[in-house]
Amino acid sequence: MTWGETPTNDDKMWALIAHLSVYMSTFLGPLILLLIFQDKSKFVRYHAIQALMVQVAVVIAGVIISIISFVTCGVGSLLYLPLLLVLFAPLWGAYLGWSGEWVGFPGLASVGK
Repeated sequence: MTWGETPTNDDKMWALIAHLSVYMSTFLGPLILLLIFQDKSKFVRYHAIQALMVQVAVVIAGVIISIISFVTCGVGSLLYLPLLLVLFAPLWGAYLGWSGEWVGFPGLASVGK
């Protein structure tokens, strides 16, 4: 399969699972799928990397917000509110994977290509 080629239904299903698995296993689901499909399917590999990178970004943002919150005696914890929107990112990624799209998240779209 080359970039931009239409993925199979199995590829679409595994891309969907890669994104939705973060709700149950944060890093573990996408990482396992990345290792399994690394050489088998570029499409599943791409979406597994996208799901994994979103989780890395969320953890980094959480650590930074925690530091800011500690330094500002809790006032900085208000920054967690916009981070709650990231809870919907796996749903969007799952939709893109199921649709057969080679589109990623803004700022991460080229990661994994």
